[in-house]
Amino acid sequence: MSSYRYLFCISYHGYALAGSQKQPDQNTVYGLIEQSLQNLFKQPIACIPCGRTDAGVHAEQSYCHCDFSFAFEPAMVIASLNAALNPYGIQVKHIQAVSNDFHSLSSAFSRTYQYFFTVDNHLPNYLLHSVSMMNHPLLFIPTDDELSFLLNGQRNFFTLSNRGSDSKSTIRRIDSIALSDKTYHSLFDSSFKIYCFEITANGFLYKMVRHIVGILLHSMMNFTNMSRLYDYLIVNRPLVYSLAPVQGLHLTDVNYNNDTKVVKS
Repeated sequence: MSSYRYLFCISYHGYALAGSQKQPDQNTVYGLIEQSLQNLFKQPIACIPCGRTDAGVHAEQSYCHCDFSFAFEPAMVIASLNAALNPYGIQVKHIQAVSNDFHSLSSAFSRTYQYFFTVDNHLPNYLLHSVSMMNHPLLFIPTDDELSFLLNGQRNFFTLSNRGSDSKSTIRRIDSIALSDKTYHSLFDSSFKIYCFEITANGFLYKMVRHIVGILLHSMMNFTNMSRLYDYLIVNRPLVYSLAPVQGLHLTDVNYNNDTKVVKS
């Protein structure tokens, strides 16, 4: 019997969702997508995601693939799925046919997360679950060169992750890390500055991004330079910090090799 594999590009706002992975009696990203596919096609359809995110984490661009015993017109399916999924904060951005050799998880060679935060306490209420608000001024801003020197490359990120992951190795490679800022103009004509950490790596351990951003924010709000971070990461000097709040974390890209011919939105 013929099999047709389709790649779904999706985005979602994670505030009201119990994460991306399907769980009993919980509204999750892929649980809701699978239910909507079953309602549409009158048969169970399994989603194979590019990874998983925790409750409260958002995605601007994430992927899953699904196998079907028939071909279909993506435009009509997208419209039907979004009618069911949009009320939950989930959007199917596009669907495309891919080779049966493509795998949304194992074919990915890197992922990019962005973490948004501000120190402006006039953050609009509609962004309170999308941008983290820091209640302490920043004492310094690290340069991209300083961040790259400290974190880029392959290393053991065991101390910058939570235990409980099913990963066999805690070695990961960060390809790039940068900090930027921009002026955000709200719907109600106010303006304020939002900062963004962007991190691209070949993979991430459980809560690794929130550990990295958490220790960076702790340093920026309590010290005047990067020296304590150097001590912690290079000399192994203890440093107490908190995880970065979940609401600022967004999965923004999943990169596949050229052979898969994935077209980005």
